[in-house]
Parts: sequence; C-alpha cells; structure tokens
Amino acid sequence: MNVKLTEKILTILLLLIAVGALTIHPAQEVSMTTLGGDKLDTLFNIVSYLILFYFLILYWKGFLYVTTKSPLQFFLLAIVIFSILWSEDLTSSLTYIKGLIRVYFIAIYLAMRYSLREQMRLIAWALGAAALLSMIFSAFIPGYIHKSHELVGMWSGIYGHKNELGYMMNWSAGVFLHLALSSSRYRWLMWAICGLSICLIILTRSTTSLAILLTMILLLPFYQSLKKTNYKLQVITITSALMLLIIFSMLVINNAETVIGTSGKDLTFNGRSDVWELVISKVLERPWLGYGYYGFWTTSAASNLRATYDWASNAHNGFLELLLDLGFLGFLTFVAGFIRFFVMALTRIVSVAKKPEDYWPMQMLIIIIIVNFSEARLLTPGWNWLMYVTTSLSLTLSFQRTPIYK
Repeated sequence: MNVKLTEKILTILLLLIAVGALTIHPAQEVSMTTLGGDKLDTLFNIVSYLILFYFLILYWKGFLYVTTKSPLQFFLLAIVIFSILWSEDLTSSLTYIKGLIRVYFIAIYLAMRYSLREQMRLIAWALGAAALLSMIFSAFIPGYIHKSHELVGMWSGIYGHKNELGYMMNWSAGVFLHLALSSSRYRWLMWAICGLSICLIILTRSTTSLAILLTMILLLPFYQSLKKTNYKLQVITITSALMLLIIFSMLVINNAETVIGTSGKDLTFNGRSDVWELVISKVLERPWLGYGYYGFWTTSAASNLRATYDWASNAHNGFLELLLDLGFLGFLTFVAGFIRFFVMALTRIVSVAKKPEDYWPMQMLIIIIIVNFSEARLLTPGWNWLMYVTTSLSLTLSFQRTPIYK
C-alpha cells in the first residue's frame, strides 16, 4: 500500500511513544518519575491522541471496516467498557479503559494501512531506538542500573525495571532476528541491533527473557521443516513443538539458578504460586463477570491478599488477571480470539510463508504465552496488547484479501 512519507513519520512517532522510547525511566529505586517529569509524559500523550485523531478523520471508513471484520476482538473490548457497570473501582477502570481504547485505535490504523511485513519494519525503528537508548543510558549515565540489594547490578535501561527491559528486548531481538534472516538490505545493521538486544537481555539477568529468546530461536528450524511435509503432519508437528518448548521454557525459569548459575533467581516466580492460590479463590467468588476492568487490586476485596503479600499489585499471571477483571465471560472471549489468531498464524507458516519474517506472528504468540505465565500483560494498555491486536487484525485482513475503503 502506498503511504506518504509524512504519514510514515507520524506512524513512527506514534510507535516511539507506544514503545516507551521517549519516556525514559531511571531504575525504580532511584526515581519513579520519568526523565523530564510528568509534564513531558502528558505532552507525549497529547501528541499521540492528536495523531490518532488526524488518522481517524482521514480514514474513518477504514476504521469502521476493520472493526466489522474482527468481531471477537471488539466484543472483548465491549465487555471491558461495559465492565464499568459492575467495577469495584470505577476510577481505575475508566483510567485504564481510556488507554486501552487508544491501543485499539493504533492497532486498527496499523492493520488498515500497512501489511505485516511493513509493520515489522516500522516497529523495528521504535524497538531499535529503545535498544540503543537503553544501552546508552545504562552504560554511561548513573541511575539506570539497579542498586537495590535484590537487583544490584542488573540493567534496567530506559524502562525502570530489569524485567521490563528484558521483555521489550525480546520483542526487539525477535523482530531484528527475523528481518536479518529475511532481507539482504541492511542485514549487517539488523544483526547488530539484534545482538545489542540480546546483550541487554543478558545484562538484565532476567531468566524469563532468556527462556523466551531461546524458545524463539529453537522454533525457527521447526517452521522451516514444515514446508516439506503434508498439512496434517505440519499441524501435529508445530503444535507439539510449541507445547514442548513452552514447557521447557517454564522449567528453565523455575530452575534458573541451576541452569545458568545465577546468584539470585529472577523474581518472577518467588512467592507467585502462593498469590495464585488466593487469586483463584477470589475468582471463584465472582466467576462470571469478575470485579471489573482494573477493578480488584485497590479495593477491599483485595485487602487481605495485599496485607499478606504487600508486593502484589496484580496477579503476576495474565490469564488469572483476566479472570479477575472480566470473569469467564471475558476469558472465554479472549480464548476464542486467541485460538483464531493461532490458526491464522499457523496457516501463514504452512501455506503462505516464504521468508522467516512470515513466522513472526507465531513467534509473537510465544512471547505472549510465556510472559503471561509470570506477568499480568494480557488486555493491558501497553505494547504487548498493541502487538497482539494489530497482528490479529492484520492476519484477518490478509486472509480475506479484501481492499480497504478509504
């Protein structure tokens, strides 16, 4: 699709804001305020809304068209919005719903105007900037490496916490790895930024991030081999490979000290299983609709749990957090959409893929699954959900092969 240079520049600016490359956080124990303060954050938020409003005015028919083509995604969003009717914390629900709606508008725009391959190159700009800035700030500016006892020496980059940096560098390493394997143009640069991203993952000492990176790399030869077998065998092979590698990744995370010999295990699972038991009991108290979007953790319903585990501000599991917020209605809607995403991503590999970059949607699901075993990143107004919704919408439009109205 022919997109003007000005529009591409605005898109890259929008993605730079979304990826957090313009809101730079020192290590969280140094300061909870971004570089430049809250006013700069507000300015970037205003800029992103203005850009989106401009795109909405310009392509309003396209926005409507994309919305009708993926009903599961927007039914889930509708559940989120209507959850304010039963939310235990209306203020938090309204605050985060606003951010989530912005994520959906960005996702619709990207799916409408750019192919998946074009999207990869655009997000590479944003993720590459985040990787370079994280290296510069942590290496040369005091306050961007953790100093607290349990995290001392671990790099946090521009994200304030080593887990957040490691997680974002997984996206960066994954994108640049697939681009480097798929394109001869600027390949040296793609490998360089991929290598930089991997170095940052190692410097965070985040075992979850290392497990995700290892899983993505190990899956690449499986995808390639699928092109040489019949369809039924392809489905069985890739499903089995995904299950085995995810289980292997979980074992790596849970036995990090033995596997990589770290002096302090990544905090991801420390105490999490105890919290999960209590969260499940709370889910069963309101199983069908939950406590409302972001409506649980600041209320009296969570007081006993927070009193026991004062560090728990979320379920530290995306699937449990979704059950808390929206109950089984929201969870099953998500699962239906996830299965649809998985089938489209698998079909792209076995029937459409010509280059490693065509494996990226499936690799994206790997990141999302593994991360959400230990972090609550499903249906949040952030990078994770933006990439999920964007790619889901893009795959839908790609397989329908229908022109988009302008």
